[in-house]
Amino acid sequence: MNVEIVEDYPALSATVAQRVMDSVTRKPDALICIAGGDTPLGVFDALVQACEEGKVDFSRAAFVGLDEWLGLGKADKGSCREMVWGHFFSRLTLRDDQICFFDGLTSDPTEECRRVDRFIREHGGIETIVLGIGMNGHIGFNEPGAAIDTECHVVDLDEVTQSVSVKYFGQSRDVKQGISLGMKTILAAKSVIVMASGEKKAAIVAQTLRSDIDARIPATLLKNHSQVQMLVDKAAATQL
Repeated sequence: MNVEIVEDYPALSATVAQRVMDSVTRKPDALICIAGGDTPLGVFDALVQACEEGKVDFSRAAFVGLDEWLGLGKADKGSCREMVWGHFFSRLTLRDDQICFFDGLTSDPTEECRRVDRFIREHGGIETIVLGIGMNGHIGFNEPGAAIDTECHVVDLDEVTQSVSVKYFGQSRDVKQGISLGMKTILAAKSVIVMASGEKKAAIVAQTLRSDIDARIPATLLKNHSQVQMLVDKAAATQL
């Protein structure tokens, strides 16, 4: 896994944003996936600014969501959909057909998985995927013990994931399942970028880089990919 250490979070965000822009420049109709959560917020800001300045054109690109909490929708504070829409999609001029995002309020999660799988296939697979890394090493909602051969699927959330969820919601929510791109789908992306920021991620970054491939640390499964980059700021690299 190639590792690149940058000075701080603004530099990390700018670097990742540039990699996404490079993908779209090479392939204007690229399918892009960027995780929700706190880590990519600076990437969203940088991409929106670049679009406003005419440095990138998303008119032919498409976007697919990484994951969502089952039972939560766009109106729920802290849902993946609410975060990505509020910080990114709503700030761009995009057509509805350019975006495919999991509906956490679906009455048929299995069919929802198939719908997202179809969208990805119809767009020729994911060109570039930007991922965060969970405190337990999860990637999307692929929790410890994740299978490497899954496409979109429903996941029983790990206790660690459930416990940190309150930081997104601002209150305790009964979230026990998620819906997510699977490791097979993620590993099929042409380019995989993992970003980590802050000292709180230093331990899992070091553990991921020093460990052999082990499903108990899902991030290590990315080592099966030939084009995976881990970009971290200095704070997240303190244990390397």
